[in-house]
Amino acid sequence: MQPAQADLIVRGRIATMDATRRVIDDGALAVVGGRIAALGPHAEIVRDWTAPRSLGDARSIVLPGFIDAHTHCSQCFVRSLTTGELPMIPRIYNPAQRSLDATQAGQTVRLIAAQLLRSGITTLCEGTLNPAHEEAIVGAIEEVGIRCNLARGCADQDFHHAALYAQVRDRSWLKAREGEAEIDLARSAAFLDRYPARGDRLIRGAVNASALLGFSERYFRDGHALARERGATLQVHVGRDREEVEFCLAVFGRRPVERLADLGVIDRHLVAVHAVLASETEIELLARGGASLAHSPVECVANLNAIPNLPRFRAAGIRVALGCDNQANDIFVTMRAAWLIHGAKWGVGAYDPEFLAPGDIIAMATSEAADVLFMDDLVGSLEVGKAADIALLDGSGPHLMAMQHLSSEILRYASRAEVKATIVAGRVLYEDGAFATIDVERLRADADAGAAHVRGVLADRRYRALPHF
Repeated sequence: MQPAQADLIVRGRIATMDATRRVIDDGALAVVGGRIAALGPHAEIVRDWTAPRSLGDARSIVLPGFIDAHTHCSQCFVRSLTTGELPMIPRIYNPAQRSLDATQAGQTVRLIAAQLLRSGITTLCEGTLNPAHEEAIVGAIEEVGIRCNLARGCADQDFHHAALYAQVRDRSWLKAREGEAEIDLARSAAFLDRYPARGDRLIRGAVNASALLGFSERYFRDGHALARERGATLQVHVGRDREEVEFCLAVFGRRPVERLADLGVIDRHLVAVHAVLASETEIELLARGGASLAHSPVECVANLNAIPNLPRFRAAGIRVALGCDNQANDIFVTMRAAWLIHGAKWGVGAYDPEFLAPGDIIAMATSEAADVLFMDDLVGSLEVGKAADIALLDGSGPHLMAMQHLSSEILRYASRAEVKATIVAGRVLYEDGAFATIDVERLRADADAGAAHVRGVLADRRYRALPHF
């Protein structure tokens, strides 16, 4: 029998991240039309399939393309201007985002996509809040060819947080802008018509009700109904910082997750972003409703907010996805940060070496992340019929020798330096330092100009100038 024709064959030690987390020691997969057509031992695949191109070898490591389950592309010109500054979101990030025009927003997508592809990330989850940027963001995503879960939404509520001693005479308040929720959710419905939450397109839509402060009760209730109707996620920053908890207690008399429960939006469609300050009661509310968590471990340290009790979230049955949140934009750093901060906080404290299994942390960046984002029909694991979204690692370096346990050693020792190729829908977007769809020289010029622009906008907003070194 003649071998069947494939577009690409990828060889290596395959960590499928399927339901059994099967590992094929010297395996291969055949890609046809952007999907995985066959998967098994290398000898069997090359017997049954032929392709014009092959990648990898017996020492390579083949993983599902990683998923960055939470980020904001338009923040990536800011970078270390946040160093040593608190609070940074209202004073640094928000003004920087507002200062960008649509062209610059597209440039941030190309920059963050290059950073993510370089670390083996094939899918990002972007939360966009500025309708003026949306077409540029969508265009850049499609141009690069990276996969995206794009949650769109625009704030419809004014608010004032009376902090600290201002509360002696002042009170926190909010006021919805009449009619804006209906207008913006109509835009979200149209976006979901164009980019359904299910399907084989590179972009899948979602609903973004970014925070309780800026989005009205009407927006949350109707946005949740839209997400349920369309089979999409509703993504909400909640329990993110002390200011939010103070505001919610002052205005609603309830903690943030409790307020979401009052609004009736806690169910499987809800992705609670961060929730670092979730109380035991709030964790139980999320678990009982079937919600999930997008966790950004590096952001916990960058913003000095809090370290959530991740083992407790997981013990309650809450699905967890890891997000870079534009901190490092490197999934290996993100996974290792999860291991380190939760190990220091919960493992050391309880003298428990099994506080989080390495395979579980990797799942939070692959299969479990796909489940959280309602994308597990397509990505997150290497299985026949799924998209050929693949991260190919060089496993031949000295720091990966004497390997005893694959997931432990990937978590502890692997880095983006080992990423040889990043493949999305069978298309090699990154290979050995080169990008197929990104002009790196143009990107460098855009990044330099964007950094200078943001530095000019933010120079007077920092409390102190950055030190010389």
